[in-house]
Amino acid sequence: MGLLKYALPAFLAANSVFAADDCGSAGKTITIESQGDASKYSSCKILKGDVEISKSITGDVRLDGVQEIAGSLTVDGAVNLTSLSASSLSSIGDTMHLNSLTSMTTLEFAALTKVGSIKWAVLPMLQTLAFTKGVTEASNVAITNTGLTNLDGISLKTVGDLDVTENLSLETVNVNNLKNATGLINFAGNKQSLEIELPNLAGGRNMTFRNVSSVSVPSLELLSGQLGFWGNSFKSFIAPNLTETGDLVFDNNNKLTNISMNKLETVHGGFLIVRNDKLGSVDFPKLAKVTGAIDFSGKFDEADLPALKTVAGGFNMQSTGNFSCDTFNKLEGNAIRGKYECKAKTPNPTTKDGSSGSTTSGGQPSSSSSEGASAMNVANVPAMGLAAVFGALVQYAL
Repeated sequence: MGLLKYALPAFLAANSVFAADDCGSAGKTITIESQGDASKYSSCKILKGDVEISKSITGDVRLDGVQEIAGSLTVDGAVNLTSLSASSLSSIGDTMHLNSLTSMTTLEFAALTKVGSIKWAVLPMLQTLAFTKGVTEASNVAITNTGLTNLDGISLKTVGDLDVTENLSLETVNVNNLKNATGLINFAGNKQSLEIELPNLAGGRNMTFRNVSSVSVPSLELLSGQLGFWGNSFKSFIAPNLTETGDLVFDNNNKLTNISMNKLETVHGGFLIVRNDKLGSVDFPKLAKVTGAIDFSGKFDEADLPALKTVAGGFNMQSTGNFSCDTFNKLEGNAIRGKYECKAKTPNPTTKDGSSGSTTSGGQPSSSSSEGASAMNVANVPAMGLAAVFGALVQYAL
């Protein structure tokens, strides 16, 4: 009995030291199958490898005490997981991958500010994020098919890709701190009334918007790639400081009455405005250069491009409205180097590729890919690649 008196504390102390030292290793995976497994790591400030939570886990899981995960955090197919939290976790070195967590209602990471990338899909019961400090650093963010009503807690300063799709309860997105995006910003298939605010975004690469009710980008000055709008319900789009962009597309935005880009000077690629039946005028006072084609078709009564000096591709302008082609006729063969066509008061305006330019006029409807392609100059498609751009567009076809 006397020996046991001393041996038992020694054993417990040794076991505690073992648990504290067993905090994973680079390239290895820590698997958590229960809350008991998670609790074993509460004395670890850093988990050195990847962390994977088993699909068989149920109820709530807490990663208490852990401040950093050097690798990735993965939860895939844990359909009975209801809550995931880590109160002290500030950094995830690699991907935060959450997939097919159909019962999860709570995601609580109060201290989290830095993630290698976010990849969330099929989280239908998750309505809000408890990210108190907010994630300010992430190379890429993809959020698909969740129950989120907003993205509060995603407080990015810079990002590569920001891909937000099929979130049918998503009402507002305000990424107030975001100043630059180096990849694709894409919103598609979310709630029809979605309002997007990117108040401090000054530069980026590619931005595409489908099925949203407002887009606010008051600070946007320069895009090196595409800016595109398909099937949105906003009445007005204003980019007061945008001077330069790649391909520029407004297609089938059925409530659009105003496009205001008073500082736009250069479009590096094609410029497409088609099937926006309530748009009464197209007016770009400083637009001087389009390196692809211009393709405007619809019901507008005014077309004013007073500074236009170079159109490297073709020029197609057709409308049911009574605008004048006189100014553009003088540019044919000089400023306009490609095939030229200009028609006012035509009952069936068509796009450059022959598809209908108005949703209520005749002509043949086009597929999503041809809608985008009609104004594109292949040589000037952004660096993400022609196939990638149009593949994304086809995926979210109206």
